[in-house]
Amino acid sequence: MSSFNVVQIIPSLESGGAERGTIDVSNYLSELGIKNNIISNGGRLLNEINIDFTNHIKIPVNSKNFFNYPFIASSINKLVSRLNINIVHVRSRGPSWILRFVNTKNIKTISTFHNVYSGTSYLKKVYNKQLANVDKVVAISQYVKNEIINKYNIDKDKIEIINRGVDVDYYDKKLSNDNIKNFLKKNSINPNKKIILYPSRLTNWKGHLELLDVFKKLNDENLILYFVGDTKNQSYSQRVQNKINNLNLTNSCKIIGNLNKDDLKIMYYLSSIIVSLPLQPEGFGRIISEALVMRKKILAFNFGGVEDQLFGLDDIYKAEPLVYDNLHLKFRNLIQIDNEKFLNISSISREHIIKHFSKRQMVKKYHNLYEQISL
Repeated sequence: MSSFNVVQIIPSLESGGAERGTIDVSNYLSELGIKNNIISNGGRLLNEINIDFTNHIKIPVNSKNFFNYPFIASSINKLVSRLNINIVHVRSRGPSWILRFVNTKNIKTISTFHNVYSGTSYLKKVYNKQLANVDKVVAISQYVKNEIINKYNIDKDKIEIINRGVDVDYYDKKLSNDNIKNFLKKNSINPNKKIILYPSRLTNWKGHLELLDVFKKLNDENLILYFVGDTKNQSYSQRVQNKINNLNLTNSCKIIGNLNKDDLKIMYYLSSIIVSLPLQPEGFGRIISEALVMRKKILAFNFGGVEDQLFGLDDIYKAEPLVYDNLHLKFRNLIQIDNEKFLNISSISREHIIKHFSKRQMVKKYHNLYEQISL
């Protein structure tokens, strides 16, 4: 029997790394037969939870209105008491502020820093640092740990690194030929082209506009660039489309928009090169691990959590952050690399990810943390 009864609190369960991690941990606890709880405002990932063991409670913890927090906390207090919860795990800054109004006298508290978070003003730092006002802090990478120690003056002994993890078993499952054919038809994808894929929500710090200039330099009619990801930021998405039009790339660059997990896996499979070229370092950047598990060629700015994942791997994957002059040459090197040579590189890379960045490793570490903190 488990010594803990945990509730994870996250604003919503629509999409994203924090949300995926919440589901992964919940499902692992369910796999062990451990009852667990999630508080969120709901979302499409809810259909992935094991309802026999996971209790989801819909509370508007996605609220940005600070004046609502005491009332939301009151609902959480009642839930904690009714379900005998002894660990509250907040996975976002908003819920960490709600936690200030929760009676934590007889419970342990954990937070996860999913990124370093931007903002240099005093008020912004105060807002971000609230995530540290808990018993134990989790950083999703060595990079995040180093940054939050420096930026928010958090005691390093209070922080535990639990890297995000890729679901190796899922990415190893063979794809159906029918599913691939249907996907190609639905999205009007030409399988005879070599695909460069940037899987990332369309937002201004992800570097889509800069990548278009690099892609233009490649000047290769056999290549096609796809942007896959959330397009809720309509003004930025339109800027990207306008630049595609202005560079006369409408036939060789497409915005597909958000894909579900299965379709994204197909897109990975079809791609020749998968890229991660944001304008600022990411806390982790899970597409790196996902792509390497599938033995794909990747090209990424070598900083932040991505640098942690690529440490010790071949330099062919790595680009100097924010240096664009020779980036098109890095692409050409990847395209032209000898198949046998890359097979060896990709095999080493895959084993590296499985050893250090698997989902199984991540969820086991969270389970151990819950056990330790509840004693």
